[in-house]
This record gives sequence, C-alpha cells and structure tokens, in this order.
Amino acid sequence: MEKDFGGFKGILIIGLGLIGGSLALGLKREGYKGKIYGYDLNENRVKTALELKAVDEGFNSLENIPWESVDLVVLSTPVKTFLDIAKTIKPFLNQDTVVSDVGSVKGDLVLKIHEVLKPHTFVGVHPIAGTEKEGIENAKPDLFKNARLILTPIGEDTEKVEKVEKLWKDLGSKTEVMDPHLHDFVFASVSHLPHAIAFSLVDSLITLSKESGIDLFKYPGGGFRDFTRIAASSPTIWKDIFLENKENLIHTLDTFLQSVQKLKDAIEKEDENKIIEILSESREKRLSID
Repeated sequence: MEKDFGGFKGILIIGLGLIGGSLALGLKREGYKGKIYGYDLNENRVKTALELKAVDEGFNSLENIPWESVDLVVLSTPVKTFLDIAKTIKPFLNQDTVVSDVGSVKGDLVLKIHEVLKPHTFVGVHPIAGTEKEGIENAKPDLFKNARLILTPIGEDTEKVEKVEKLWKDLGSKTEVMDPHLHDFVFASVSHLPHAIAFSLVDSLITLSKESGIDLFKYPGGGFRDFTRIAASSPTIWKDIFLENKENLIHTLDTFLQSVQKLKDAIEKEDENKIIEILSESREKRLSID
C-alpha cells in the first residue's frame, strides 16, 4: 500500500523531546513529503531539531507558526500540559485541522481534550515505544518501527481517525483501537507500575546505603541494572503520568504490595513449597511472553 501518511500536508509537533523528535525523524526517513514544523519552549531543542533536519521549520512562539499550512498537530509534551496547550492552540486551528498526541495516559484526559477542542477532531494515540533517555538528541528514526500503537478515539470523525492511523501504519507501527479508560488500566499495570517499582527499588537502596554506611550502588549486578534501567527516566514526565492515572496506579500498587507481602510471609515461615509455587508460577508466565 502506498505511503501517504494519512494525506496530511503539514504536521506540527509540539514538544521536541525523545518521542516528538523520533516522530519527526521517522517521518523523514519513511519518505514523508509534506512539511514538518516543530515547536518547543526550549530554544536549544528547536536548534537541535533543525540541525538534525528533523523539522523543516522550528518555533519558540506559537504566533509565528504558519497555521494555515498545518493540518495535523501532535502534542508531545508531558501529559499534564495537554489541556492548557489544547486551549491555547484552538484559536489558531484551521477548520479541518486534526489534533492528536503521543501521551501514555488517556481516560478522562481524552474526554476533557475532546470537549476543549470541539468542533475540531482529537485522536488520542499512545505509541508503545521509548527509552529511559530524553531529548531530541536521543531521538531514533526507527523508534516506532514494528512497535504497538494504541488509538483511543471516542466517537470522532471516523475518516480523520483513519487518517491518523494510516500515518502511524506508514511509520511501521502495529495499530490497535482501545477504549481510553481500559487503556489506562492496562498501562497502569504493564508500564506505570513497573516504573513506580523501579524508582522505589532505587529509593530503597538509597535508604539501605544510608542505614548501613555502605554505598550499595558500587555493587550492582546485571539483574539490578536491567530491572532499574527505567528509573533513569524523566522525573517530570513520570510525575505527570503517575498523577494523571492516579486511581489505576494506586490499585496496581496495592496489588503489587499484596504480592510482595505474600512472598515475605512465605519467607518468614520458611515455607519452601509456597516459595517454589510463587516463583514457579511467575517464571512460567514470564517465559510465556518472550
């Protein structure tokens, strides 16, 4: 199928971090022929985006953007900023301009943005891709290749939703449509919870290092490095994600703490059979997803 990237002629990416930068570079690499505009409050990120030729034009001021040439806006900033940005850009939008995002929280946030932007179409998107690094200098043109991508439309213009989906398919993503509230439960479980645990594990070793007077971070094995890699992720981004998906994350954390308590109880009781049962079930399930 011919790559037309949904037929969009001018794409504005608001937020030139890892994801926004990777989207721009990916579009360039896959042969997108339209104009790519980049906006970021950080002048250095705009400069880097231009140096990398990720964007055709870069801006620090919304007023200077050639809005008449923009038919797709992608929000790629911390999720907590989405609503304010939507309110700010609405007066600039053309009648048929579509607004989308790449945030990892949907749920009520999608509904609120939808209401703010009406009658413009908003299509929630979550690419399941990324690294613990941030900034456009770490962007990868193939970041979304073969990656799963979730769309969370809520009754918007079907044709425009399909256009957004086509753009991501042409980037090589494997798309799936999901209810926005279901999305937030799923990713609280498989993404937000692991990040919370990784941050907490590092925090516990900080406490144990102070308690013992030994710098435990001098002795990390491969398992510790692998498990805590995501604790190097941006605190600002993850603070926003945790708060925007608060209820689901608290539920998954409670479930995790119950699992830890179950293992702790078995160890305290020296219940070898129970320990083997817990570890074996977990091992089998983990092996099944490879």
